[in-house]
Amino acid sequence: MVPLIERIGRTYDELPYTSHPFWQSAPEHLRAVAHLFGLEAPAVDRARVLELGCAAGGNLVPFAARHPQAQVVGIDLSAVQIEAGQRAVGTMGLKNVSLIQGSIAELDPGLGKFDYIVCHGVYSWVPENVREAILRALGDLLTPNGVAYVSYNAYPGWKAKEIVRDAMLLRGGHHGTAGEQIAYGRGMIEFLHEMAPADSLLSKAIADDIEIVRNAQDYYLAHEYFELCNAPCYFRDFVGAARSHGLEYLGDATVGSMFASNYGRAAQPLLSECGGDQVVLEQLLDFLNNRTFRQTLLVRGERSEAIRYQLDGGRIANMHVAGHYVPNGQAQDEWQYAFGRATVTAGMETTRGVIAALNAAWPATVPVRVLLDAAGADAAEAVLTFVTNLIVGNAVQIRCEPVAAPALGECPEARAEVRALSVPGEMPVALFNEWHRTVEPGALERFLLARLDGRTDATQLIDAVATAIHDGVLSLTRDGKALQDPADIAASAAELTGRSLNWLARNALLAPATASASDAAEQSAQASKSNPKAAAKAPPQAKPAKQAKAASEGRAPGKPKRS
Repeated sequence: MVPLIERIGRTYDELPYTSHPFWQSAPEHLRAVAHLFGLEAPAVDRARVLELGCAAGGNLVPFAARHPQAQVVGIDLSAVQIEAGQRAVGTMGLKNVSLIQGSIAELDPGLGKFDYIVCHGVYSWVPENVREAILRALGDLLTPNGVAYVSYNAYPGWKAKEIVRDAMLLRGGHHGTAGEQIAYGRGMIEFLHEMAPADSLLSKAIADDIEIVRNAQDYYLAHEYFELCNAPCYFRDFVGAARSHGLEYLGDATVGSMFASNYGRAAQPLLSECGGDQVVLEQLLDFLNNRTFRQTLLVRGERSEAIRYQLDGGRIANMHVAGHYVPNGQAQDEWQYAFGRATVTAGMETTRGVIAALNAAWPATVPVRVLLDAAGADAAEAVLTFVTNLIVGNAVQIRCEPVAAPALGECPEARAEVRALSVPGEMPVALFNEWHRTVEPGALERFLLARLDGRTDATQLIDAVATAIHDGVLSLTRDGKALQDPADIAASAAELTGRSLNWLARNALLAPATASASDAAEQSAQASKSNPKAAAKAPPQAKPAKQAKAASEGRAPGKPKRS
């Protein structure tokens, strides 16, 4: 009889994941959340980072590329994924990444201690002994000031999703290949979606998942609904298990989900009921929101007394923030903007100036102190409140260190690792940007990315694009017909190259300039102060999170769960 954990590993050998970055697990973000709640975590530039269940390393590679002096280690049970990841790391030329095939339950004690430990998409999908081993590893391997990230399927939301999983397993689980299981499982859900009585619990459960079942890639469905283990848990029970290993709850990777103030009229009853216990509060919020997935941050238990959930303006003032806000229109004197799923409202010229400064700097960060100085003594408090509300509303990116502006000069440059991933071909690691996110460029943007070595100027890039269009490597049509005239091709190549380079810069795919973004950010903030009306008309910016909804959590298809 093949042990269960080996059978789980084989499912990932048979149907590997494309390995993605997950911004919530980036060590820079973990450090910022720790700072927000009163703790200092190790500097990231030379940090030791471990990922348990790393697949092909797609969540480690972006961090390793940003911080070549850091040491990065990944462990995964799937030999196929580790071997693919090792080839990808070699192709990218990374020297600070070590990917190791092995079981989490049998970690080498010689690995040493780590400042940041990430375990994404594993905990719920392994047997109980391996879940225990994960928490034991965190307790044993985390440095005194380190931060760990663990994601898992959560109750009560997964109780409804279990109906979908059970139905798919009933019809498809006994078939031989993963492809057959998925095909039969999809058919079962389509049948139930059509036949379930209206307004029934079954109808609601199927409706919540039908689009995922229809559209998600096969590898995601195989490992989410057909995996041999899938053990959701209540948040409170997870925290209890972590505490038994000397760990303490720090916060959620999406910090806005932690604040009762984001939940309208339910806030006061919830705060009265929880009695000041953050874990009880968040468990109540999970019931209120029928939460299905959690991304929990843990620290060593001896640090529990230093954790502060009452946000401190002085700590926020020392942070760096970034965001790109899309105008939604104006209602009376208030301007509204979209930031992901959050809606931000700027009702004052001062707050619109903050939004303009952030938009002007994007994808770089702006020091919060620069925003406060630009506002002046009379408006500094309002600006700090505004920034705090953005954080509480999941409507801004936060960092303890600056993120520099992209180097879009005469010879634009992308990281060597990004250039390697942009070349057509099968790569097990997804293309990533400076904000630890997956980005999907178009064909022209990929063509340019591969050539952005910091030595090729704009004229040479335009010539390369024109040649590629002429030779049919890139397709460019007008009125349904391919361009033939050399003058048309040259003009179109120049226009499209400029547009694509700007797109790459806005999407943080270019290497950052060596200088800090602080100078440019300060100029933007000062300009917003001196001309707030112009600032209000500038591109994306945001508003206090009183109206900002906390972004709903959910794991995007694309990450492994195993041991």
